[in-house]
Amino acid sequence: MLKAILHGKAGRIDHNEGESVSWSSLFKAREDLLTSTIFERFAYLSACLQNYLLNQCFANSHGATPVSFGEFEGITYWPRFTHEHGAGSNQVEPDLIIHFDQCNIIVEVKPPAGGDQYFGQWKKEIESFLQVEENRGKPLYFLAVGRVHVSGVEQWKAQLFEDFSLLNSIGTISWQDIVNQLIELQLQDGERVCIRDKRVIADMLKALGLYGLKISEFKWEDLLNNTLPKLMLTHKTLSKTNRGKPCTSNQQLLVEHAFPNIDLTLIKTWMINKND
Repeated sequence: MLKAILHGKAGRIDHNEGESVSWSSLFKAREDLLTSTIFERFAYLSACLQNYLLNQCFANSHGATPVSFGEFEGITYWPRFTHEHGAGSNQVEPDLIIHFDQCNIIVEVKPPAGGDQYFGQWKKEIESFLQVEENRGKPLYFLAVGRVHVSGVEQWKAQLFEDFSLLNSIGTISWQDIVNQLIELQLQDGERVCIRDKRVIADMLKALGLYGLKISEFKWEDLLNNTLPKLMLTHKTLSKTNRGKPCTSNQQLLVEHAFPNIDLTLIKTWMINKND
């Protein structure tokens, strides 16, 4: 399906009382499609690459991150738990649980252009998961992906880590940081990242590109830090007749104009002014 969307072959679908929308537009609007597309492919990655990516996701974490999360067992999508609390109970639905033989990881996903992560949701998901007795047998990790640059996140981590003794670590990472990690892996030689893993990573990057994330390794500083030659306008080329027709008076004025050289280093000034 992803390939059909990327190549404009997925067609359209009736949505919201007969409104016709493209699958591409629907894909961008639904966080559940992002969640399934990326983490389904995560499941296909080799064990060493899964472990590497998770360690990167928990690089900015509160608590201890293991050297290895163990053997991958599978992923449960949108599980439902009953959250028991003082005022009664309600249903809680994390985006997914990644199961390893040595631990479980609750993952809460927010799309790049969606709403922010928030403390109350994190606490309900962790608490309701641990209220199920069979879930208490393994160490628990919590990972928030996307929309994590909000005020108070570090205080949330510290509070939850204090509240739940079975919670080993809380990690947060933006989608662009995940993209950057995938790009770096894509550029590695075949000894570190096998061809099969690179194919999976390529699919993940293309899917994330649909959300407007920067999926190319090109960076502005690569251009700005290079010494670029000046471009010269070749006046004699302009003086040639246009398809055999003589130059008009306006064309002649253009030819005889003393054009200044174009200095590409001015791009650096433009970028500085743009970022101010």
